[in-house]
Amino acid sequence: MVSVKPEQFRRIWSALITPTHEDESVNYDALEQVVKRQIEDGAEGFYCCGSSGEGLLLTLDERKQVLEHVLKAADGRVPVISHVGTIRTRDVIDLARHAMSAGALAVSMIPPYYYKFSMDEITGYYEDVIRALPDVPAIVYNIPQFTGIEFSKSNASRLLSNENIVGIKHTSTNLYSLERMGDAFPGKALINGFDEQFLGALAMGSVATIGTTVNLFAPLFHKVRDAYESGNMAEALRWQHEINLRVEKTVSIGIFNAMKYGWTLRGIDCGFCRAPFRPLNEDARAVMRELVAR
Repeated sequence: MVSVKPEQFRRIWSALITPTHEDESVNYDALEQVVKRQIEDGAEGFYCCGSSGEGLLLTLDERKQVLEHVLKAADGRVPVISHVGTIRTRDVIDLARHAMSAGALAVSMIPPYYYKFSMDEITGYYEDVIRALPDVPAIVYNIPQFTGIEFSKSNASRLLSNENIVGIKHTSTNLYSLERMGDAFPGKALINGFDEQFLGALAMGSVATIGTTVNLFAPLFHKVRDAYESGNMAEALRWQHEINLRVEKTVSIGIFNAMKYGWTLRGIDCGFCRAPFRPLNEDARAVMRELVAR
């Protein structure tokens, strides 16, 4: 029986970066510093080892260690979700078992990728993890531009009917699909995954956001949510414009590296993303200097 409730996800979550040294090894000291500072900035939870955290560029052991250090630094002040998705089901089960024993609130999983798995096989992948860990609260990670799989009310009904699936991280521009899934499965937490549509996702039923730019700009997300909840849509849109400016500029230079360099500018050297990513050039660094100084 899953004890986690949808309202526990009603937060602004940072899709946390993974700091690295020059030799690409994980900088766990910097990771803990960033977690503590982001909590001060207003991050209400952390999503580890997702896209922003280079999860698929980390070894399984590194993913476990990242989670443990994040939990240590958070020290119970905010919850942590561990992204455990990868292509091999046994590895997902291993990561999920570790995450729950370490103290994560829930796990999240991209669908298996590369091979053109059938929807039955994809659904079975999630069900195999739940079968191995009957108490695990799991969040489906819908990110079709990376995985090639778009979850919807029609193809995910069997999956979303499972009581262990407590929500969906919807990193898709299809807000109609988000609303339809929420209407069909009202007990699930709808979590926005695109920072640039936070306000729109709130209007379509999202209760939370997990965002890359939350790493550096958490206060802006609070301003959007506060204005929306008070009914001041003009103010909410004003702050969404500020988020979108930052999204536009960081996407143009490489958003994941941009977040890491932004923290370097704030005094915690987070290095750059692992190869085959390339470090930011000087023009891109100048863009980040301007954004961080705003």
